[in-house]
Amino acid sequence: MATFTYPQNDFDDPDVLISVLGSFWATTYQGNPLLQDLTGSAGQIAQQTYFQFLELVQSVSRHDIPLFHKDNWYALSFTETELEENSAILAKYLRDNALFERMGPQGLLLENLTYSPSTNTAYGDKENQPYFYVKKPTDLVDASVIHSGIVNPAVTLTDGIDFWLEDDNVVFRSNPFDNPLIAKRDVLDSDGSIKDKECTVWVYRGSWDWQLVYEQFGYVLRLSMPSSQNYKDFVNAVMDALVEGTSLRSQQTALSVSFGVPVVKEAEETVKVITKDSKYLNVITDSHVYQFPKTNNTLVAVGDVVKAGQSLTDALQFFELNRGETVSASQVPAITVDEGLLAWGFMSGITFNNENVNITVTEDVDGYTKLSWELGGFSLDVSKFWDDVHKKGIEEGKTLAMLLDERTSPVGQPTAASLPETINPLQFLIDNFLRNNAFIVKLKAGGGNAKLPFLPASQIKKIQPPHSVMILIVELVYADSPVIMESAGTATKPGYEEDLSSYPAMAIVEPGTLSSVLSENVKCKSIGGRCI
Repeated sequence: MATFTYPQNDFDDPDVLISVLGSFWATTYQGNPLLQDLTGSAGQIAQQTYFQFLELVQSVSRHDIPLFHKDNWYALSFTETELEENSAILAKYLRDNALFERMGPQGLLLENLTYSPSTNTAYGDKENQPYFYVKKPTDLVDASVIHSGIVNPAVTLTDGIDFWLEDDNVVFRSNPFDNPLIAKRDVLDSDGSIKDKECTVWVYRGSWDWQLVYEQFGYVLRLSMPSSQNYKDFVNAVMDALVEGTSLRSQQTALSVSFGVPVVKEAEETVKVITKDSKYLNVITDSHVYQFPKTNNTLVAVGDVVKAGQSLTDALQFFELNRGETVSASQVPAITVDEGLLAWGFMSGITFNNENVNITVTEDVDGYTKLSWELGGFSLDVSKFWDDVHKKGIEEGKTLAMLLDERTSPVGQPTAASLPETINPLQFLIDNFLRNNAFIVKLKAGGGNAKLPFLPASQIKKIQPPHSVMILIVELVYADSPVIMESAGTATKPGYEEDLSSYPAMAIVEPGTLSSVLSENVKCKSIGGRCI
């Protein structure tokens, strides 16, 4: 939470401002209070102008441009009619009694508490409470404090305690119209009778989304998103690639901010601490603090020296095949090469598993020894793949069997005795096809924090080196869905049953002969995937 000191500078102190005018106006002039108000108001306007001048200077650089505009003061006015009321059961955390008895209240850990809206014993108990809300200004994205006035405010509301921003509303924990310290005025109709009441509170140093990053730089890429640090970093990554040349480093940065998974920022950093708090897994280096969901697994240890673009957890990993990097089965179990990288005529992709499989040797196929091994995919696609490989080998005068022949001076076609017995399909694919022009990106679903609203695939493709291909692997994280058996069950009766309940609905009536009014079009579509 941001902290502010008030008065922060001379612009916030009317006495200092009026003293600049001279002793006559400060001490002798009888209209001193009015003059104080005038100079104080002028000081606030000058301060806001100065803030906007600094924003303008920073906006020249795409690295220094601020995310949000700062308004020193904003008058939030609303009527009692516009103020709406609702109620909700706020967050309650029940104590794990067994753990509580074992550890005591001082040793109770946050992750061992169970969320529940029930009325049982809880700490921080907030029962069914009313709250009050009004529509917030469209561009307001953050407000730390709200005052009842500018000078010597009688009431100060704090974000997260007395109010908060939620969706399109400013939510108050208590009714501002019930607070006698907040000034109100009567709203009169045409005949002078009171029809409503209005109050005004002041948002201090609020953050406003003026789309500064987009207006200054993002529009060049035709990429508009809500302002955020990730959006700014993505724009900079794309522009760095366009200015300096495409590289894996620029793509690492772009993908990192897209998925909300940080990578090492500086050229070289040293890992100092790895720890978990109630919310995050924290990897602390001598330069930065990197935060990840607690489900992530670290790839580094304390004392390690890490380089720019390096992954710190398994949430996002990069494998540079052109640098001789080996890929273990635990890292990448398999790769599916889809239609975009295959020749014409395949219904779906071909999967290369990262494990040793037996080689099948078939002699005298069109006069040559034919090799094949287990691949994933539709059987017709796999058969076509090996037929194409063998046919291409014959045309080139070097079949796959001839290339894998282990004889020193081969004469005639190789047999099973002169060929390897097993092979790793994925490693073979990497060594012979992907080594010089591909890199692998592995993403664990749900492994990031503040990701972009959508993946700007067109921009990532724009900065990809033209000679390379990116293979993106998304690892889905599954959750167990246990079924608690009510009994042991028998051969004819399960140990768990569910009752179905019905609900009333209108009967469906289809007049006419069914065959005359009903037809069905069937389309077949292949879906590639792999279950592990």
